[in-house]
Amino acid sequence: MCGVIGIISISKNVTYDLYNGLLDLQHRGQDTAGMLIDDQNSIHLVKNQGRVAEVFHQDTLSSIHGKCGVAQVRYPTTRGKHDPQPFYNSSGGIGLAHNGHILNEVDVRKALEEKRIYCDSDCDAETILNLFSYYFNQSNQRSVKEKCFESVSKIMDILLGSYSVIAVIRGEGMLVFRDPHGIRPLVYGKSKDCWAFASESVAIESIVDDIQNVKCGEAIFIDYKLQAESRIINAKQPQHCMFEWIYFSRATSKIEGISVNRARGNLGKRLADLYLESPLYERLKNSNDKIIVSPIPETSRPATVVFAERIGCEYKDVLEKNRFIGRIFIKPNETIRQHEVAANVRAIEDVVKDKIVFLVDDSIVRGTTSKGIIQKIRNRGAKEVHLFSTCPPLINPCHYGVNFPTKEELITFTSSDPKEIAKLIQADSVTYMTVEKLPICLRIPTEELCTACLGGENPTPLSQKIEL
Repeated sequence: MCGVIGIISISKNVTYDLYNGLLDLQHRGQDTAGMLIDDQNSIHLVKNQGRVAEVFHQDTLSSIHGKCGVAQVRYPTTRGKHDPQPFYNSSGGIGLAHNGHILNEVDVRKALEEKRIYCDSDCDAETILNLFSYYFNQSNQRSVKEKCFESVSKIMDILLGSYSVIAVIRGEGMLVFRDPHGIRPLVYGKSKDCWAFASESVAIESIVDDIQNVKCGEAIFIDYKLQAESRIINAKQPQHCMFEWIYFSRATSKIEGISVNRARGNLGKRLADLYLESPLYERLKNSNDKIIVSPIPETSRPATVVFAERIGCEYKDVLEKNRFIGRIFIKPNETIRQHEVAANVRAIEDVVKDKIVFLVDDSIVRGTTSKGIIQKIRNRGAKEVHLFSTCPPLINPCHYGVNFPTKEELITFTSSDPKEIAKLIQADSVTYMTVEKLPICLRIPTEELCTACLGGENPTPLSQKIEL
């Protein structure tokens, strides 16, 4: 999971709009940040490890100007953990950043090396860039636009995985394309003086008019006169990542035209119905003990509000999280995740003491966060702690850009039985959203969701023979 934004304007410097957009996308990646600006004479590239405000200072921003640029925040999954995007290839003058994960990246690199084309990093964005540049420079098409579309067509036949790409062609314009299944989100909008693209609508809604989705397998080229052309290059069955609505995206965003906040509210409503149909409800409905409902901050808050209202119990914030530490799930390793649960999530004693606490979380991945939080609430005097997850059990690794690339990392590795999970995280019970109801809550047809991590099929092959 990463966040990417690109802007091309006919009249204004795009540097500060890119910077502000990156701040809006900071939740999608906290490890690195970068920006590439084309002023039509030269390329300005600034990138480094750290968050947006740490990488870009006022003197840096004021020194780079241009009417076209791409920027990215990165949360690495498997390889290239320290390699910030964007990347630039001087052969053809192409800069590029993407959100996603290329499954056959190692094989693509080997094929490029046979052509004496080498990557300097371990990041798959550079692999995409070098593959695109290879075909771009070999193309016999006369116009840059046609060379772009031809090159995209060829690389879509080769790349496996998820990729939402924004590229800058020096002195010519911007190229954007999305993988054939549209696994990772990519939206765009335009105004009288610019086009803007981003991983989420929240990053560009203040600078453009109506926001739309880049379609599955679509490529769009915009020149410096803001003349644009779109082509569907290689569209297949949509397979949008369900985790975008459950966890990744901001509640104020729309993904595939669907409000993230509303989707999370629907998940909370269905979780409440599952509780009201359960033996747990039968046991507690006549109890004199007070039940309070609380989110595990922050993503699950919209679901929790609806859940509490539907079951008729009081909503309370029982956890305080340090707002400045970022998202625990996307920390780079387990040791850091455990430390940050211990040090930066606090339970409020006066709220939970002698209460039955219902916690609502977006998902249970490794169980580290859940177990640590539940223990804190017990230590503050809660009588019982029950956990409700808006995501069904995660039982398979993700190959498309979520940081659980191996099955052994998942808490469900030995068993996906909620009773066993409850024992592992020391909860009194665990209730999961069901796989069957998930598409209904998200308002997405079942066949258009990637649910490989929930036991469904992978939307793409995991490997294939490569010939350049």
